[in-house]
Parts: sequence; C-alpha cells; structure tokens
Amino acid sequence: MSTRRLAAIAVIDIAGYSRMMAADEEGTLAALRAHRSASDPIIYNRGGRIVKTTGDGVLIEVPSVVEAVRASVELQALMVERNEALPEARRMQYRIGINLGDVIVEDDGDLYGDGVNIAARIEALADPGGICVSGSVYDQVGDRLDIQFEDLGHIDMKNIPEPIRVWKVRSDQAEPIPETASPATPQVLATVAVLPFNNMSPDPEQEYFADGITEDLITTLSHYPELRVIARNSTFAYKGKALDVRRIAREIDATHVVEGSVRRSGKKVRVTAQLIEAESGYHIWAERYDGELEDIFDLQDEIVSEVAGYIHPNLVRAEGAKRASLQPLELTAWDLLLRARYEAASQTDAAITTAIETAERALEVDPSLAGAHSQLAAWWVHVAYEGFRIPNRNAWHEIERHAEAAMKLEKGRASAHAAMSWAEAYRREYTAAIASAQKAVALDPHSAMGCMSLGRGLLGAGRAHESIEPLNHAWRLGRHEPWRFHIATNLAFSMFLDGNYDGAVAWATRGLKDAPRYVQLHAVLAAALGQLGRPDEAKHHVEQVLARRPGWTAEKLRPGVRWSSESDVERYLEGLVKAGLPAG
Repeated sequence: MSTRRLAAIAVIDIAGYSRMMAADEEGTLAALRAHRSASDPIIYNRGGRIVKTTGDGVLIEVPSVVEAVRASVELQALMVERNEALPEARRMQYRIGINLGDVIVEDDGDLYGDGVNIAARIEALADPGGICVSGSVYDQVGDRLDIQFEDLGHIDMKNIPEPIRVWKVRSDQAEPIPETASPATPQVLATVAVLPFNNMSPDPEQEYFADGITEDLITTLSHYPELRVIARNSTFAYKGKALDVRRIAREIDATHVVEGSVRRSGKKVRVTAQLIEAESGYHIWAERYDGELEDIFDLQDEIVSEVAGYIHPNLVRAEGAKRASLQPLELTAWDLLLRARYEAASQTDAAITTAIETAERALEVDPSLAGAHSQLAAWWVHVAYEGFRIPNRNAWHEIERHAEAAMKLEKGRASAHAAMSWAEAYRREYTAAIASAQKAVALDPHSAMGCMSLGRGLLGAGRAHESIEPLNHAWRLGRHEPWRFHIATNLAFSMFLDGNYDGAVAWATRGLKDAPRYVQLHAVLAAALGQLGRPDEAKHHVEQVLARRPGWTAEKLRPGVRWSSESDVERYLEGLVKAGLPAG
C-alpha cells in the first residue's frame, strides 16, 4: 500500500562517472565505496535516509528541508577535502539537486512522483561540485542559513508541465558546517595497510598464528605518529580474497600496502613480507625471515623496522629503543591470546564467551601478557551492553578489573586508556573518563575504539553535541569493525540528547542493519519515535525491547541510564513511555 507525503528530496550523481568507469572500472568502484563510507554519516546526522543507490546515483529523503541543504553543503565540503590530494583524473565531484514536493511512498520505503522527478532534473543542472535547489526549497530556507543563492530563473524540464524556478548555491559561500567536521590529524608520511598474512602451514589450526603476526605488525606500526595505519578489521575484510592490491588500496585510502605469509613447522617459522606502492603496484621492498619460535618477537621487530625504516629512518631508532627494554613473553600465552582474537571475530555471544575463556587461560600462563587485559575489557564491554549473561560473572566488575590491570601493564597503549575510560564512565567519573579517552586518541588518532570512548565519555557528561564529532570519526575509522553497531548506538543517543530526534532515528536504523536484535538500538529508536509523536512506528521496537528484557519499565530502566544530567535521563524515559513502554 502506498501513501503520499511532502518531503525534502536530494538527488546526487557524479560528474564524469561513465568516463572514469571506462578508464578504470574496479578502481572507480572502490573509490566510490570509500567516498560513500565517509559521506553517509553526514546524511544520518541530519536525520536523512538513503532511499536507494543506482550506480553513481543516490536518492535521499530528509525530514527538514533546511537540514537537506545543510547536509548537501557539508557533503560538497567533504568531497573538496577528499579530492585535494588526488590527481585530476581520479577526483570525484558530486552534483546535487534538492526539491521540496509531494512524493509517493511505497511499502518498501521507495519514493516516486513529481517531487522526485523534479529533484533529478534539478540535479542535472548543477555544476560539478555544485548544488541547485527548487524554488520551493529556496522559499523555505530563505535567510535561515549563512548561504547565498544565485537565481537561474524558470526552467522548462522534461515531462514536468510547468517551468520550475531554480536557484544555485554559490560555491564561494558553501562553507563546511563545523559540527560535523573531522578532528585534525597529525602530518602523515604514508597511509599503510597491512593485509592479512597468508597461512602457508599445512595445519589449518595455525591460521590464528598468521592472523596474530598481522595484528601485532599493525599494532607496532600504529605507535608511530607519522604513519597512518589502517585498522585491523578494514584490512581483514579482504582475507582470502584474490583482489588487485591497487583496488584494495583505493577502497581503504592507502598509499602503501604490506602483504606476506607465515609458514610454521614445529619450532621453526618463516615469514615473508613485501611493501608495495599502491598507485603503481611497484614492489618497493621484499624480504624473507627465518627464525625459532622462541625468537618470534625479535623476528617481528625486524620486519617492523625494515618496513618503517624505509618510510622514516628516525622511527626505526625510536622503535628500537622502546623494544630494547622489553622481555619476550611466554610463547604459549601469546599463542592463546592470538587464538582468542581469532575466536572473537564473528562477535556472536558464543564466540565472545569462548574468546574470554581462552584469553583468561593465557593470563593464567603469563599474568603480564601485554594486550590481554585491554582486549578482555573490550569483550566484557560487549557483554555488558549486549546484555547476555556469563554465569557467576559481573560484566562491569570485569571491565574495571581488566582496565586497572591494563593501565599497570600497558600504559603506553591507546587500548588501555580506552578501557579505563569505559570503567570511569560506569562509575560516573566523567571528567576522568574524558581525559582517559583523550589520552587514547593522542596515542593512536586512528583508533576507532579510542574515538568511540571519547564520544561515550562526552555523552555521559551531558555534552552530547560535542560527542558527535569523535563518534563520527570513529564511524569512519571503524568501517569494517564487527562492533561498529556500538558506534551507531552511541551516535543515536548523542543525537537524541542533542534534541535531534530525526538523527537518532537515522542512526539507530542504520545500526539495526548490522545488529537487528541489539536491545539498546531498539530502545533509543523507540524513544526518539516517541518524542517525534510516532507511537505506531515505535510499537515494534518496544516489543523487541520487551522480548529481550521481559518486565522492563521506565522506572526499572532508570538506574542503568548512567548520565550526569537528570534532565537527559527524564527525556529519554519520557520518550520510551510515549513509545509505549510501561512507566512503572
């Protein structure tokens, strides 16, 4: 059954897309996916929804025409930034057309009608990198935004009975909106992607060992502020796929790629690695390393020193000085931790439970195992927010215990400070939680976990508007993280507490695509719909909450909503009651 409504519609396409596809089909598709991953948060932040994508085209609906224009200006500013360092032939420039008009909404959410058709015709009039709007949009926006328009007059359009007045957003006035800007990052010499090392051993059980070599190489390289190192799950998404290195590099914005293999037999290990310049595919450096398992850490250091030394010799000395003071860990404990990481990859309740058990066995063998405590804290955070039970264990107590241990053993790691931030936020020590998260981001500006912990700390402290920026950054950094739905959850809460209920709906809906049963997403979506006066839509999500949490009421929920502002808590619970959750 279809319905009609008035809607703000934006249509986007890319200038010269067919030419780019003809020249480099795979590379163009990879670049398009990367650009959309960066630009989607802007749409969600403004309460918009992506109705559909067709090739290079995108159809978007935004509840507010003002927010539609804001989002379009921000999208164009983002693309200017992303195109700046690219050669002319690889630059993608959006054309955007916006209309306010009557549309037909199908049951599946698709849109039709003159309102959509006019937006598409207007988009074709926009310059590359430009925005055109209909007269109905201009009349609504007026002088409400610090943007100047140029009148293009009334224009005849195909299959539209009457001429449509069109206005052009002046490009010299389209400044980016500060609230969605990305945080500044330090100067970067190169962006390095470490692809999963291939397991060449005859035993498939040693797959975790190859994964561990890759993970620790990523971690070590990330200590260098001059290097931007792509996150683990961004590169592990390509595991087992025979894809061209240049295509992968474009998808994840890497300038250099490290790939290799591990062959393990008994106590012997052979590691091969090579460094590739992404744009040309040229092999800059390659080497083979043979060693004993007892020397695995020295072997790993040698690989890291060779790769980093090519990019910046001074970094080699810094890493050498740090590593010289460390003692090799018990190999069996290290193997157990690597296996635990491997086991947790699917992010199911059973997988996380098994990973926790395996990592705890590793700590029994070696209580000083670096990385184990912060990793365990992260897994216990998943348990706490997902809400499943591990018998005779209290998730929040485990988070605090492992966060404190991580700070004692791993104070130089971003993950340890992120773990401490979670524990401090639970204790309502928000000033300390924010400081710990800021330290995590300072140690590794490209950590999605660190940025998310900063956003979560600001959110709990009653600074919802400030939390949006680091959470947006976390969303971009964590594009392939299996726990990315936690970022969407925090963004939904940030939008809700900032009074942007449409934005909360958009982010919660996006999060449910990855985690359709996650109770927190259903709850914040129900509360936002309740505050928007849409209880019929909220009913399904309240039912999902009660199915996972039988007997929940607003008052029973109150103690678990650990925000510093009582008015924020009241507004959230009020939204849930409006959505249909029992009050008491």
